[in-house]
Amino acid sequence: MTLKRALGIVVVIVTVLAMAGPAMARGASKWRWWQSDAIITLLKLTPVEITTLDDAYIESRRRMLAIRGRVEAERFKLEALLGRPEIDAAAIREQNRKMESARSDLAAERFDFLLKSREVLGHERFQKLTEIQRQWREERQKRREQKRQAPESRK
Repeated sequence: MTLKRALGIVVVIVTVLAMAGPAMARGASKWRWWQSDAIITLLKLTPVEITTLDDAYIESRRRMLAIRGRVEAERFKLEALLGRPEIDAAAIREQNRKMESARSDLAAERFDFLLKSREVLGHERFQKLTEIQRQWREERQKRREQKRQAPESRK
């Protein structure tokens, strides 16, 4: 497969995902924390705040999908350079820099959505959300540990 063809396939996939993502996000939104009835109640989210978070999420997801496409394209180019019989260390380092830059852009986009969430919630409710997430992580970790210990106790 040629590099042009592979990049073309990546572009098509990213385009399809970019168009499908927002459509799916509207329909299957219950997994997003601000769509959870418990979180809505605990944080006293208003319909306007929920809509604002939905819109911000959709835009952020759209940008993240495009950036992920860039990350994959840069990774593919790097793998192609590494797969050549001859080594061009400067080109490989430069390509790695491009891939890492794209990955950094992805992290920045995730962080921007976090900042938008903080902006919508304000300080007090954001702190409350952080505490809820911490508790949920601890409970999930306890369940994992219990599952791991259950087979051992049967021995």
